[in-house]
Order: sequence, then C-alpha cells, then structure tokens
Amino acid sequence: MVRRLITDKRLADKRFRRTEEAILQAFFALRGDVGMIRIAKNAGVARSTVYIHHRATREIIPDYEKYILKKYQKVVQRMLTAKNSRFEAILMRTLIFMVINKQIFRIVLRGRSNAIGKMIDKLEIKTVNVMGVSKNQRHIFKIYRSEVIVLIEEWCERGFNGDEMNKLVENIVYLTKTAKMRLGVLK
Repeated sequence: MVRRLITDKRLADKRFRRTEEAILQAFFALRGDVGMIRIAKNAGVARSTVYIHHRATREIIPDYEKYILKKYQKVVQRMLTAKNSRFEAILMRTLIFMVINKQIFRIVLRGRSNAIGKMIDKLEIKTVNVMGVSKNQRHIFKIYRSEVIVLIEEWCERGFNGDEMNKLVENIVYLTKTAKMRLGVLK
C-alpha cells in the first residue's frame, strides 16, 4: 500500500481532494481517540482508502502541518534573501500566505497544531535582528513569540479577515517595538 503525502499535486486532484475532505469531515466529527475503521465508515470510503491517505489518525494533523510548513519554507527563503525586505512586508506576506492557504490552516488549527509557532520560528533571525536581541536575551523573543501567536490565532478564528490584516500587522509591529523597549531596559 503506497501512502500518498499531502502535496499541491494531490490536492489539485479532484478525486483525492473529495476523498480527503470526507476523511477530514469524519475525523473532526468523531473527535477524540478514533480509529481508522470508524473514520472510513463515517466517511463512506473503504478502510484501505483511508490508510492510503494517512497511516494513522494521530498523523492526520501532522501530515497537514508538514505540508504547510514545507510550502512556507519556500516562501521564507525568498523573503529573507530579498534585498530591502522590511519586517512589516515579511509579516504581510506571511499573513497573505495564510489567507491563500486558509483551508489547510483551518485543518491544522482545529487539530491544535503549533504550526503558527513553527512559522514564527522560521522568521526568528529576521525578527531578532529587528528587535536587536543578543544571545543572552533570547527569553524576550520567547515572550514576544507567544504574544504574536495569540494575535495570529485570534485573527484566524475570526476567519482570516482581510480587512483586519493591516491592524494585525500594526499590532505585531507594536509588540516588536515594545519588546525592543523591554530589551533597552534590560541592557
């Protein structure tokens, strides 16, 4: 049995996507510790089909998290290597990436994934440079990181509202400035 990973090509395949949507709908409807047999029954597909899509129920959310983080890594590489990549522009591109991929983020966030934290970690170098954090002050970044995650998760819960995106960037930039002020006090 060949396991099909979540990829752009697979998600573009209507048959794969339709089956995957049925599996996800059953997975989230059943909640809790459910087996592949119950998911297959509720999704209306063969058990072997579910196993082709995912090895186990505990891997459904991680499969999507790996997919979205791999896709985001490509975006980050382009952003960080671009000249004059301002912090606000990088934040905006990250949020636009989330809006474009909001279906995947809804799946990942429903599964209580830490994908947003992992995305922020990929931007740590840029963020730390903007904040002026030295190696002995990295605990400030951890506090900042958790505050930013809360803001982004709240925005996601409100439906990835495009009208609120600029306000979200402003709030994150404000947090960055206050973190820089905290660092100044600590020096």
